[in-house]
This record gives sequence, structure tokens and C-alpha cells, in this order.
Amino acid sequence: MRRLLTLLVISYSTFTFGQGFIDFSSNTDITPWTPDGALMQTFSSIGTPPVTVTATVTGNVNRFSNRTPRNDARGLWLNFTLGNRTEAVGVTFTFSEPVTNLSFSVLGIDRELSFSNYQDRILIAGYGEGDKGVTPSISYNQNFAFLTNGSEPTIRILSGFNADPLDSSRSTISFPGVGIKKLTLAFNSGDNVRNGATTSQSMFLTDLSWASIVPVQLLYFRGKAEKERVRLQWATASESNSDYFQIERSTDLREFTSLGRLTSAGDSKQLIEYSFLDEAPLPGVNYYRLKQVDKDRATEYSKIIAVSPQNAASRFVIYPNPSDGQAIKLQFDNLELDGLRLSTLLGQEIPFDIQATNTNSLTIKPRHELQTGLYFVSYAGTTGRGRVTQKLWVNK
Repeated sequence: MRRLLTLLVISYSTFTFGQGFIDFSSNTDITPWTPDGALMQTFSSIGTPPVTVTATVTGNVNRFSNRTPRNDARGLWLNFTLGNRTEAVGVTFTFSEPVTNLSFSVLGIDRELSFSNYQDRILIAGYGEGDKGVTPSISYNQNFAFLTNGSEPTIRILSGFNADPLDSSRSTISFPGVGIKKLTLAFNSGDNVRNGATTSQSMFLTDLSWASIVPVQLLYFRGKAEKERVRLQWATASESNSDYFQIERSTDLREFTSLGRLTSAGDSKQLIEYSFLDEAPLPGVNYYRLKQVDKDRATEYSKIIAVSPQNAASRFVIYPNPSDGQAIKLQFDNLELDGLRLSTLLGQEIPFDIQATNTNSLTIKPRHELQTGLYFVSYAGTTGRGRVTQKLWVNK
């Protein structure tokens, strides 16, 4: 872009209720950024239900000029001249409650070498509860920009490579259907420029909006075999406009059937625990999920967990099985990680890394490729139960 980058934040339609809106550019309803040059702002009780939003400006803030950040007819204006291509400035928006369907557009991502010297580069990072990264959905004009991955799997970077004199190309970034607790936008110049200093650049943030807050914040969802039955337990940290939970089961991860429902608290800001007993689980591995239904009939699904009532003594379940051998998932109860072993049919141990996803599930990632065939996952803890071994089939 020609010394100008505009970020336009728009809202998508949503199944849940309410909305929030921060307007940095309107002549009549502007959300003030005061005083000029401030590096932090707090916007309280925004939208319905109310959300508090904290905006923090970070990076090489000594590079700002023209009393920015400040309100402008085009939005929140950030004007800076970076000392080198490793310097950057950014804005992080933190929401008191996770908000759904957050989205924005970027105008004029390009590279200008004729009259100026910069390559537009913007990093987009969204995070949900617990700072879990959320991958954005991005559409952009491939005549002016290209997309790359960032330092984390969910971070994306847009960079310009052709001049866009009218700043008319649009890149749209969205987080549909997921809750965003924090949004970070970092702006700098890429490496594909002339030798020497980069020139003055600007960024304008206009209307920041979202569809609603996340109706239910699920802390955990787990299952445990009780003789020939399965006990399902989950807890919520907060609920808003929630009606009920529908419990669903599958044996193939494709077709799920309803087992029943539990009425939810509706509106709550405290920990609430739920329990459901599957009196007649099916033979083999049973897969469970929760369908959370709002009072306006919007729905959201939990993660899927696996429980095997016929093999409760083993204390862990492998799923899916057969596996592709690249990522072997385990569902377990009180497993000690250093007691796990992965071995071949001949007993040769295979080194692996463990990626823990929550308190009762993990992923085993072998350090070298597993060929099609039979392997064994075994476990021996310190409780004196002895070693338990399960078969793992790898099918490429």
C-alpha cells in the first residue's frame, strides 16, 4: 500500500445472541481513544451481553509519530517509521469474555519500491480460552499479497509483493464459530525491499465488532468406565443463555445418536459440574460428545472422547484404531506419562514425543515413520497393577 494500511473489522451473522461494537471512526458514535498517543485503552460494558475490551499497543512504540495512536476520520491511526526490518508495532485486543465470529478486512496489502521502500507484512494471531491458538480463515487478492505460516501453527502472515496504488485489494480474516479471547495484530516491513531504511507507514483500525460472547465455557469433558457402564462428567466455568446439553454416542466417529439430555444452568458465572451415566454402552470403544443448545436453539459441539467399558482395567483407550501411525491418541484416567511404551511386534521400543491436550488425553508422535503393521502400546504405573498392553494397528 502507498504509506497506508486500513483494517476494517466487520461482523458475521451468528446463531448466538447479542453483539458488540467499537467504533474508532464514526462522526456521531465514535469510541474515543484518549489521550492522543496513549498505549492502552479500556472499553467497558460493550455490547449485549456486556464485554470489557482492553487494547494494548506494544513493540517499538518509540517509532510512532503524529501523536499516534489516536482517532482519525479513517479509524484508529498508527503512524510510524521503523528503524529496520526486524522492528514492529502491534495492537492486542483482550476480551473479558470469549467473543464469537470476530472478523476484519485488510485493505491494500502490497509492496512499494518506486517512491517508497517497504513490504507490507501483518501477523494475525487469535487465541481462545487458556491461550489456545485459533487458526484464522483468510481470503486475499493473490495479485498483490501472499500468505505464509507464523512461528506457531495457528499464526498466519500476509505479505505484499506488488504495488497497489489505490489500496483497493481486500484481505478478509475471520474466526467463524469459535470464541476469541485475544486478538493480536503485528505490523512491520518484510525483507523484500531495497537496502537501507524503510519509509513511513500507517495503519488504520476502524470498526471492531463481534457477534456474541461464547454461551458456555467448557472446562473439561471426560468419561470413565464403571463396570459395564460409562460415567460422563463435565464442568463449565460460565454459562450464558444456555438451555441444555445433549449427550451423543458413536462407535465409528461418523454417526452419532442421542442418549439423553441434561438441563443446563442457563446463566452462571461460577463452576458447575454435570454427570451422566450411560447404562448400556456398546461393545468396543464408545465415542461421546456433548451438543450444547442455547435458548435460541444455536448449537455447539464439544470435543470427542473415547471410553471402553469392556477394558476398564487397562486405564487407557487408543483411538482411532487402526491409526495412520503419525499421531496416536490415548484417552485415559490417571495415567503416569513416563510409564508409557511403544514397541514393535519383536519388542523393539520406538522413541516418541508426547503432546498432552488436556487432563485426560494425549497424543503420541513417533520420531520416525511407522510402517503398516501391528505395534503395541503398553503402560506400567507405580500403583502395582502390572503392565497393561494394547494392540495398535497402523494402516497407511
